[in-house]
Amino acid sequence: TLTPCRVLDTRNAAGPLGGPALVALADRTFVVAGTCGIPADAKAISLNIAVTGSTNAGNIRLHPGGTAVPLVSAINYKAGQTRSNNAVIPLSALGQLAAYLDQAGGTAHLILDVNGYFK
Repeated sequence: TLTPCRVLDTRNAAGPLGGPALVALADRTFVVAGTCGIPADAKAISLNIAVTGSTNAGNIRLHPGGTAVPLVSAINYKAGQTRSNNAVIPLSALGQLAAYLDQAGGTAHLILDVNGYFK
């Protein structure tokens, strides 16, 4: 377990773990290993996922960076809705986590708070 820590927030200024917002039908990869106490050799992380500011209904699909987008979502929402969910998501060998925004168009913000990892 880890003390809860905000590892990613796309509402923040542009940066590797910040903005801009996720774009519809696009995959964005984040390097999370080495932040918030997540070791470089972590295989998966336990986190709270939040979505806010979406311009359309949709879902976000989380997966290891560099892998195919999964068919299952980590969180579903309606336009403008703020929602959260818990998940355990595998990381790539490089400590990467990817987020795919599956919605008809527009953008949404993603917030990830990590609370543990697996080796």
